[in-house]
Amino acid sequence: MSGSYLQRGQRCCLICGMQHSHSPGSIVDRDSEPLCSKCDSPLWSCSDGSIETEDIAHQRETVVVALEKCRAALDRVWQHSHAEFLRLIVGGGRIGDAVLAELHYLQSQGTILDYRQENRGAVLIRVRN
Repeated sequence: MSGSYLQRGQRCCLICGMQHSHSPGSIVDRDSEPLCSKCDSPLWSCSDGSIETEDIAHQRETVVVALEKCRAALDRVWQHSHAEFLRLIVGGGRIGDAVLAELHYLQSQGTILDYRQENRGAVLIRVRN
């Protein structure tokens, strides 16, 4: 996973810069995210516009393992970065099909904002605005 990560339990507000010590929840719990105590901006859904990339399909993963890696990558990006997007390298076979189905479900639940296939082997997922 690329990019710089914040220390565990720390979050800087992207709007005013105030440092907070809130523990991040899972991306599934995004509707209960805390607000900055100084400017009332959401602490986790603001983005710096960057893209994090993770390959979940080229270490001989099974579909089940790749889906677990997908969920873990979503949580990691939500909790420890300000990235707007997560790019998953999924390959062109069964893993890619399963990830697309999972992303369709996660979008319908409001867990992710949007997703699209960049090409046959990569999916770009919007996790923040």
